[in-house]
Amino acid sequence: MNKQVLYNIKTCLNKSLNKLSLLTFLLFISYSVFGQNDKAKDKEAYYKAWELRREGEKYFTKDPAKAAKLFKEANIIYPGNPDASSGVPESRDRLPALLIHHGDINGANKAIEEGINRLKSRKDILVSNGISSVYIPAANWIRKYHLLRAAFNLTYGDADLASKDIQEVIELGFDKKDYNDQHTTWSGGLGSARINFTFQSGQYIAFLNEDKQLIERLQPVFESMQDQDYITTGKIYLAILNKEYDKGIALAKEFEETGANNRINARFLIAWCYAVQKQTDKSNEYIKLLLKGIRVGQQTVARINALNTLNEGKYQEAIGFANASLKPIRYMHLSFEQPGKFFFFTVRAQAYAGLKLYEKAKADYEQALLYNQNYEPAITGLAKLESNLITERKTDKTIPQIVITEPAQNRGLKISKSGSDMMIKGQASDPSGIKSVEINGVGVFSQPDGVFWGSIPLHEGINKISIRATDMAGNTASESFEIEQQSAPVKENEIVPVERKEAKNYALIIAAQNYDDSSIPSLENPVSDAIKLKLILKNNYSFADDNIYTLFNPVVTDFKKKFAEINDLLQPDDNLIIFYAGHGIWNENEKKGYWLLTDAKRNDVNTWLSNKLVLEMIAKIPSRHTLLITDACFSGSVFKTRSIGADAPVALREMSEKISRVAITSGNDTEVPDESVFMKYLVKALSENKEKYLTAQKMFITQIIEAVMTESKTEPRYGTLELAGHVGGDFIFSKK
Repeated sequence: MNKQVLYNIKTCLNKSLNKLSLLTFLLFISYSVFGQNDKAKDKEAYYKAWELRREGEKYFTKDPAKAAKLFKEANIIYPGNPDASSGVPESRDRLPALLIHHGDINGANKAIEEGINRLKSRKDILVSNGISSVYIPAANWIRKYHLLRAAFNLTYGDADLASKDIQEVIELGFDKKDYNDQHTTWSGGLGSARINFTFQSGQYIAFLNEDKQLIERLQPVFESMQDQDYITTGKIYLAILNKEYDKGIALAKEFEETGANNRINARFLIAWCYAVQKQTDKSNEYIKLLLKGIRVGQQTVARINALNTLNEGKYQEAIGFANASLKPIRYMHLSFEQPGKFFFFTVRAQAYAGLKLYEKAKADYEQALLYNQNYEPAITGLAKLESNLITERKTDKTIPQIVITEPAQNRGLKISKSGSDMMIKGQASDPSGIKSVEINGVGVFSQPDGVFWGSIPLHEGINKISIRATDMAGNTASESFEIEQQSAPVKENEIVPVERKEAKNYALIIAAQNYDDSSIPSLENPVSDAIKLKLILKNNYSFADDNIYTLFNPVVTDFKKKFAEINDLLQPDDNLIIFYAGHGIWNENEKKGYWLLTDAKRNDVNTWLSNKLVLEMIAKIPSRHTLLITDACFSGSVFKTRSIGADAPVALREMSEKISRVAITSGNDTEVPDESVFMKYLVKALSENKEKYLTAQKMFITQIIEAVMTESKTEPRYGTLELAGHVGGDFIFSKK
């Protein structure tokens, strides 16, 4: 108790006080003593968190797992400032910045939610620059969290979450000064956030995503802030979403006369209204006017062109416009999607349906519904498609069309005498769908769109090859050709890569670490391990940065969306690595293994991602070689086809010629530790490899299995995925 407080006590006790004044005095004493104690504790906690954040900065890039642990501990001890534009680094909540920097958008969103929840339990918060300090209302920081998260997610993350955050900012309230104030986001150099700019961007994204509720919530805000341009655009958007197209055109034509930027927006919306009404000529007139602007490119008008060409029955052109718009936009170390992707998937589905490519149309309608489960054109299109398929199968009398893509006629065949088989690849197409494909009377693997491949035995001399395809209506077609085996021996253990046009290596790296269900323990290392693998592939092997996709803390729909995105990009000669680190589980009743992504519920099997579904998705991928690497409990259950032991021969002859689907798992049907011994030796093997070409099987046998089993109780496995279309060969890591 300090001298000033003691003096106050002595002074008051020397006076004659009635009971009421004595009570008042005691309350004063309580506030003086305990209030000061609370502030002292606050300051102590503040600077303890300060030191942890300073320590965490040292590991920001080189050890993200350690940095995250320090930043989390700091946030628990004392909340940090969400705004990167104010205060010193040691006073800021750096966890979202760390996670965003390493591509963990979902993890950052959860960290922000935790920050908001911590602040809700406080009335005010201590802010210091290291010299002076002051208390501010905690509500100020809560609003900043919502604003900054909304600004980031509008471009790089979850538009639905951004919509909710914008509504939270509206409910928390602000004045005209707040409306125009700038705040720096966690994304560092990727931009800043103002309420006005975030709300304006939110209005446009809401239009593309058909989020009418958000546009309606924003209208009164723009009116109170006297933001006239956005009052008008909101009215036009609502007219279009309410299918009042004539009203939308009339409003847009008035808006066209009010300024250069407004002219561009108005012409875009007029062209859109005409396209929706199938008035293609008028729509194209406004597209021409739009393209005269120096800031307007083909990407801006792609969605309108896609719809116009679809309306004209120019299905291949419509598919081209949709494909261009579905490609992710990459900026620095992040990639983000075009808003309203469900629209482009639906347009492409309608174009495929017009070409009677019903399997492709079905896949795109289903993909559209992953982005917007209530999108009426996709729901209607899918129902109509099923009806068309039934009719087609009843009336179809046309035989399938067979096209052989390998061996190609324009390239010589190189078949070694020691290799007694050969891969055949092609496509059988028919509107009613392909039921089966046989090569020389033996059924082979075929994808839903009719792409098939298989391996056939060869003998010396002339070999006759007969391919037979049967459609869903029972119609059969045959195609025959001959192959002459040559006696060109290949040296034992020599890899002979086959030259292919523009073959690329892709990687999809998935890490599930922070789980929504509290009964599923969160992990510490999957994201950090995944980042290590990404850096090795990028720096040591032939993987371009743009072709490495990370999916950190995903929910099941995130996984399906990203898988479809990569499936669209891959060409038949490309190669793909899929890596998963996170929880796995075994269902004894079903005899099935599952991955647990971050939205999994411990007691609900319907929320788990089955190995069977993963294999089915891999089976649809057109890549030449696919390697699945899983670091999860019960990951060995992926091998319900064929597992290969460590003593299997290393066959390296012309491995890149055949289609391979192989997997390496961290364990058999057992649990594996969070601090992964398997990951340690996988990273070591790839980092220390000196060979120009290294097969997955050789790496497993020479670098992984014995080391892991020596250091832990788990038994890693290597094997082939026959049900996903494995023919032969292996995945080959090519050093830079």
